[in-house]
Order: sequence, then C-alpha cells, then structure tokens
Amino acid sequence: MDSTQQERQRTIRRLMNSAPPELLRAVLERVLETTAEAQEGPDIGSYGRGGCLPTEVVDAEYEGRNHVGDDVDSEILSVLKGE
Repeated sequence: MDSTQQERQRTIRRLMNSAPPELLRAVLERVLETTAEAQEGPDIGSYGRGGCLPTEVVDAEYEGRNHVGDDVDSEILSVLKGE
C-alpha cells in the first residue's frame, strides 16, 4: 500500500468507530455491490476499439478482480457469522 492508501484506511477505521448502524449497513451494501461488479465477466467495451489489450491481459485482470471480490465477500461473511 502506498501512503495515500494507508491514510484512507486510517480514515475509514476512525470513521467506523463513530458511525451509526444504518450508515454501516449502507457502507456494507456498497461493498457488496462493488464485489459483485468485480466478479462479473469482462466488459470488452472498456478496453477500447479493436481489442487494444491482449486477451491474456484482460483475462488476468478479471481473474484478479474475481479473487478480490471473493476474498472480500468471504471476510465479510466470516465477521458477520462471528467466525
């Protein structure tokens, strides 16, 4: 993580401590929307005309995004279940 990412994490953690439950639920809902989007198949249109990037690059990006989505979902579920 770079310093900007670290600062963002610190800010999130600080704000979580005083956030009301309904705001935390809204945040969790946004996280779930984001992980669902990350786990969707590739949007070929986002790679420009004529497929500027090799198929391997596109596939690797979406495989990585899928794993991140799975990891985040698993961690959220584990915490909610008290595991």
